[in-house]
Amino acid sequence: MATKNVRRKNSVIRFALIAVVSLYLFAVVAAVGSFAAYTNSRNAQRTVANYDAQGERFSSSWLKKGNSKDNLVTAYVNDVLRTPSKTVTVCNYESGKQTKPFYENIPYNVTVRLVKYDGSTEEKYVPVDASYMTANSYTNYFVTFTKGLTTVTLNGSHLSDTTFSGTLLKDVASSDAYVLSFSANTGEGGVDDSSNFAKNQPNLYVEIIVTPALSTGLSTLRGVFKADVMAEGASNSWTGAFTDNTAHSPVEYDGFNYSISGVGEGTATLSWDDTKVGLSYVSAQTLLSIAGATQTGSSITFSVDSDVESKYDLQFYIVNITTETWEDMNSTVVTFEFS
Repeated sequence: MATKNVRRKNSVIRFALIAVVSLYLFAVVAAVGSFAAYTNSRNAQRTVANYDAQGERFSSSWLKKGNSKDNLVTAYVNDVLRTPSKTVTVCNYESGKQTKPFYENIPYNVTVRLVKYDGSTEEKYVPVDASYMTANSYTNYFVTFTKGLTTVTLNGSHLSDTTFSGTLLKDVASSDAYVLSFSANTGEGGVDDSSNFAKNQPNLYVEIIVTPALSTGLSTLRGVFKADVMAEGASNSWTGAFTDNTAHSPVEYDGFNYSISGVGEGTATLSWDDTKVGLSYVSAQTLLSIAGATQTGSSITFSVDSDVESKYDLQFYIVNITTETWEDMNSTVVTFEFS
């Protein structure tokens, strides 16, 4: 009997030890799995964090995510002797959301190249080669692309360029500006218009591609640009309005996007009820940086010229919005006048 009791005790002890070891191994595996899940979750959150309720925190005044063929931008002039141009910005925030910059530095590269329209291709706009330029007598056409004191020229002998790059700094509203200009005429006195993009409408366009570092998880921005003469009667027309989703009432927002755009040139005045909203510092500086701009209280008067810039994306923050409708927002809270 004693021998049997000893054997039973040993069996119980062995069982207990096996159970303890099994529980320990299970706990270790579970911990490893939890850590892996946590790590993956962190990575997932890091990717998702590139976006907020408003959108991705990498934007441009004219470039967009997606295909270049879906974003054709026209630089208008009201006189064929004037130079068609566009200022293209690259920013570390969603358009109009300067108070929500990206949380990491954004290194990026810029490709600018001459392209042609080819409806038989999926891309629709494809790079040109030297033979195409010669065969179509486009060798005199050129475009310039400028950042600060650096300018590159695209023409029949230089069809593509990757000179430009930059880094947008984290946690603060950061942006770079590039100016794209199309040749308007050649020859002394401007009498030779053989390379006038706006007048002649050649099958020759400019594609701009801005590629952020892969580590940021942000999308590439693209666009195709052309030049044209604005239609008669379409000149000197500028408007300003809120661009937020009107399916939600103003009180549901913590800030507002406001866009000023138009064609032609003249004088604009943006005014706001400072008991209701305030114009963000960055937005105010954008307007006040225009030559001759002045501010009186909660009103800024500035010159507009679509040959220089045809759109301004601004942001207002809330001071006291309660029962205001979108009609109120566009008629009494913020007003825009153009003359």
